Amino acid sequence: MASIDECCILIPVSTLEDFPKHAGEQDARSLLAAWTVLWHPELVAASQQTPTWYRADSPPDLGAGRRVIVVPTLSVSQLPADFEANCRANEAIQWITGADRRELLDSLGLSKSPRSLQTEQRTIQAEDFFALGYAMLQIQVMTRRLRYTSNLDEIHFQNKLVTAADAFVAGNAGECVAALHDCYDALAEERDHYFSSDPHLVDLTLLSKSTLPAFFTALQNDHDDSGDESSDSAAAATSLLATPRNVLIDASMASEIAASHREDLDRLVSQLNCGNWGWAGGGLAGDVSLDAMTYSDTENAIAQAYEATANQIGLRPPVYARYSGTTPTDMTKVIASLGVDGMISVDFENGSGFGDEAKVVRNTGGVEIHALTAKPIDASGESAFLALGPRLGEAIDSGEIATGLLVHWPGYESDSYRDVRRVASWSLVLGRFWTLAEYFRSGEQPYHHDPSGAASSGADTALVSQVTGGQSNALSSMVTQTQKSIANQNHANLQAMIALATGKVCDGSADGCEQSMLASIGLKPSQHGGNLCLINPTPCPVRYTVAIDGTAVKEEHIYAVTGSGKQSMVTVDVPAFGFSVARNEAGGGSRGRSIGQRLRDAVAGGGKLCAVDGMLQNAFIEIAIDPQTGGVKGGYSGQARGNRFSMRLVGVSGTQKKKSTENESQMVCDQMKTIVAKAERGVIRTIGHFTNPKGEKIGAFELDYQVTRGNRMLDVHGKIDVLAKLEGNPWQHYFAARCAVANEAVSYRMILRDKMHRTSSRRIVAPLGVLLDESDRHTLVASAGLAYHRRVEDRFLDTLLHVQGETQRQFTMHYGFDLPSPLLAARSVVSEPLQAAVDTVSPEASRGWLIHAAPNTVLVADVDCSQDREGKFFAVVRLIQSQSQTCNTTVRFCRNVTAAVRLDNRRLHDADTLASRLQEKSESPGVEFSDDRIKLSLAGHEVVDVLVQFDA
Repeated sequence: MASIDECCILIPVSTLEDFPKHAGEQDARSLLAAWTVLWHPELVAASQQTPTWYRADSPPDLGAGRRVIVVPTLSVSQLPADFEANCRANEAIQWITGADRRELLDSLGLSKSPRSLQTEQRTIQAEDFFALGYAMLQIQVMTRRLRYTSNLDEIHFQNKLVTAADAFVAGNAGECVAALHDCYDALAEERDHYFSSDPHLVDLTLLSKSTLPAFFTALQNDHDDSGDESSDSAAAATSLLATPRNVLIDASMASEIAASHREDLDRLVSQLNCGNWGWAGGGLAGDVSLDAMTYSDTENAIAQAYEATANQIGLRPPVYARYSGTTPTDMTKVIASLGVDGMISVDFENGSGFGDEAKVVRNTGGVEIHALTAKPIDASGESAFLALGPRLGEAIDSGEIATGLLVHWPGYESDSYRDVRRVASWSLVLGRFWTLAEYFRSGEQPYHHDPSGAASSGADTALVSQVTGGQSNALSSMVTQTQKSIANQNHANLQAMIALATGKVCDGSADGCEQSMLASIGLKPSQHGGNLCLINPTPCPVRYTVAIDGTAVKEEHIYAVTGSGKQSMVTVDVPAFGFSVARNEAGGGSRGRSIGQRLRDAVAGGGKLCAVDGMLQNAFIEIAIDPQTGGVKGGYSGQARGNRFSMRLVGVSGTQKKKSTENESQMVCDQMKTIVAKAERGVIRTIGHFTNPKGEKIGAFELDYQVTRGNRMLDVHGKIDVLAKLEGNPWQHYFAARCAVANEAVSYRMILRDKMHRTSSRRIVAPLGVLLDESDRHTLVASAGLAYHRRVEDRFLDTLLHVQGETQRQFTMHYGFDLPSPLLAARSVVSEPLQAAVDTVSPEASRGWLIHAAPNTVLVADVDCSQDREGKFFAVVRLIQSQSQTCNTTVRFCRNVTAAVRLDNRRLHDADTLASRLQEKSESPGVEFSDDRIKLSLAGHEVVDVLVQFDA
């Protein structure tokens, strides 16, 4: 190539400090390509100097001499008038423009026959010079942007650069490598003047079913090219630094890989074992909603997905990660129990889960795990690479762990991404590439704690994705999943109750368990309805009204009794994990109430009615129904006077201005009537329609409001028919049940995975409901699986009932007032006690419990019973502190306790292993036991598994 006096780029800023941080993808690609292409060794050899830059609005004079001027697209609009025309008219000027590096090389005539030099350690190409140019740009911009003074010996750097270029052109590989090393070392020394620590770089490949072939091709190429030169030992011997890649393989992708060709799987395992590739994974697929599950179901789902991944790949993932969906912080203990080195908390599909810190400590219940929370960098594009160096430098300067998480799909890689990888093979000037396992084991250790909450990040956006993606019944499917999860847990608890009562493990169907439960507590089934046993296999005490034949015996667990024809309506208190029997005065027979008894009840009036003149009432609450709208116009409860609660249905279309109802529907009541008005229950039904702001009818509703005796809850059973078509974002276009409280200083607590968490989010995902906590009272919205709630202003809460694609028209809501345990109450509305007619029962055997926990903030979530070969009887009891405060708890059983210890991992032990574990930890502190009880301390939101051995 003929000699050149100068190679320069015209940049669209006045100084390097102002080099663009952000630009569109096309502009960024052109700008970075224009900068690096001038570092081609033939251009450097021809000009015998380092490429330079000028301001686009102040270009160099077109004097004598040959020049190569490269103009990126961002600079064109800033050029002086006629400058481009003058350059093109000047034969000594080579005017170069292009959209990317390939176009620029074509314009320069340098792409037709690319050269390469081979040494024992590496292959030298023009791309190594491009990478040097990119590194030079990033270090110089970083230095100036952080207000440091450059210490780079530019003359020395230029001499070594020209030496490397001349050697490359002459084909002298050894001299070229030595000179390039000197150039990279000079830049590293420049950076080390300010930062002695090296940034961390993590190259992460994402997978999908469609990209697997490209991924396997990349593995094949790495396998063919690696030999020994990519291994860490070889890197140390040859100065070729390792630049490992990583891949994310969740449970769904693991099954796809396992179903592929065996040689592809073997090659993957080989690359993982030799360290050329690292990996993370084991996470659940994106269609699994953790927020709809109990804590135990969530734990099981996470563990099963992880184990399935390990079995299909043949290796255990060293780092836990999901491609779609985040793993909330309250599952830290579960993730740590998998034995991983760390976790990635980012939801790559929905673009959430990252934070201000790149690496943080997650700590829940005394268990710690480190999490990678860096914002992903799109390695398939150029925009993020405009300021990669300054970004990492700023992180180091502020004391953070500088981490660049470079994310891309197989085969989708930008030129700048390749430049960064090539730079890292020469020097640590821009950082070191890590496998994910080594990043957590040997990288810098974090000291900042994860500030994110228990709710899954992006759970609200998941609803948007489902609805706009065409999925039907996004709301009602969550209801079904939530109710199924709790039903499964109740069945398991019923089996545990039978086992505790009999001392033998129970494993049967629901019907069989009911009969076994009666037998275990000494009751016999009956064909008559005189005595009715209510069995409660939940951790929540309940008050329930049933009908029995004849006159009920008034006992301590009978809250109230009224007559109803030949039957008595009995309101029974049933303890958690226990039973209560409503007994007939006549014993076990089904003899009905006598005419005299019925006449006496009629004269006495039968007690206060629960429904009177549009008002529902009992001893605790009064609810006024609005005859104009069909909603609740007033709720009265507690010592404070005045209206504390209202509720109505509302249709919302589009975003709204604050305190504006211009996009909201109105309820119009066409009919209101009392359906039931008895002492034990009151029901008022309203039927009406919705109108939009124009007065047009857009739907209809039917609501049954119910209050039962002795209950602090208002039950709402409804049906809506929507005439208007709902389309678009479900958080902006929906029908909802809107409740309001009186105090604007209300705080919101969501019930999620058996715990209560304070939240300030406007969009709340909580299947069991939300607590509206005022200073002197609280109101529970128990949604029974309706998971999506939206705060409107400060004191209104919308619970979504209908969105695009929803076909379920019926719903059930519950509103509780000043409940002793809101979380237990929210769980109790999802299921009802089991009922069975039984023979004559003595007063002493008419009520009992098998497990009792105090205080009521502690939830006995699961009880798994087992026996070893020697007949010893054990139970693993899971306790969850639902509040954020530390507490001392006592749990009593129907059997005496002979030993009790905390258990680290409940999933990995059979009965014989549990027995040996109990012996090993017999002296471990933390759990006291005596007689029929255990005592221990629980931290806020802590989940503890206790291994208990009972008397035979």
